[in-house]
Amino acid sequence: MEKAKLLLIFAEVAKQGNMSRAAVPLGMTASAVSQHMRHLERLYGVKLLNRSTRRLELTEAGQVLLHHAEHLVQTMRQADDDMAALKHCPSGQVRISLPTGFVNAPETRRLLGTVRERHPDIRIILMAQDEAVDLQHNDADIAIRAGEIAASPDNVARRLTSCLMHICAAPDYLAAHPVKQVEDLLAAHWLCHSEAILRAALAELGLSGRWPDSLTECPSSAASAYYLAAEGLGLTLALSLEIASLLDSGRLKIVLPQHRIAEKNIYAVVAHAKQSAKNTAVLEALKEVFGGKKAT
Repeated sequence: MEKAKLLLIFAEVAKQGNMSRAAVPLGMTASAVSQHMRHLERLYGVKLLNRSTRRLELTEAGQVLLHHAEHLVQTMRQADDDMAALKHCPSGQVRISLPTGFVNAPETRRLLGTVRERHPDIRIILMAQDEAVDLQHNDADIAIRAGEIAASPDNVARRLTSCLMHICAAPDYLAAHPVKQVEDLLAAHWLCHSEAILRAALAELGLSGRWPDSLTECPSSAASAYYLAAEGLGLTLALSLEIASLLDSGRLKIVLPQHRIAEKNIYAVVAHAKQSAKNTAVLEALKEVFGGKKAT
């Protein structure tokens, strides 16, 4: 590291041909520049500069070293340019981790269309997974998560919107197994993608500590539970944006709509407050497509 600094100073001295002139862009005094040059000569054990009252001249060793010093200067300039490009010019891949049920959400489709139209050099990689990812270990660039995010110095959460959670089932299932009141939920067959979420929802409906008689577990795959429910295999819990298309098509129907379950906040989570241009562009698109409005 010390040699790199000295080589950069040496390159500027050779460029300016004078210690005093080199001192200005380097932000040093002429005497400090001179001391650095003497130190560099001691490190290499050769004379690099012939000093005269008018101008400095490079020795043969100095000319050889200047070639390497100029290469170092160019490398650093290229590094600065590349970093600036990453900061200001959106391009490259952006990995988005999102719950499995979000893949078919209207907001996800709008996000992909918006980014493709505005930033054609950005390539989105969707990573559908209900398990949390470790952003600090570079498992993803952006994570979309539902529910409250614990305060953490390691991650930055940006609220996108809020969304209602519904109990839903296929019309055919409800015709065969009517759910007229809250107590009927315990006799129904459930497609459970998260025991914690189901227990919390039942508690909100006054069924704390009680559990359905029959259920099929779909661990860490909310999307599987939704589509099995749409096939008439039972009840499930889902965020409204996750099942919007299934509700619109009539394949799913909201159960006991008069009984509300607490809405969930949706967040975009990143590892750091400062983000590259590509990540910032995608975060802005996320904010736009979700719009900060409650999804019903």
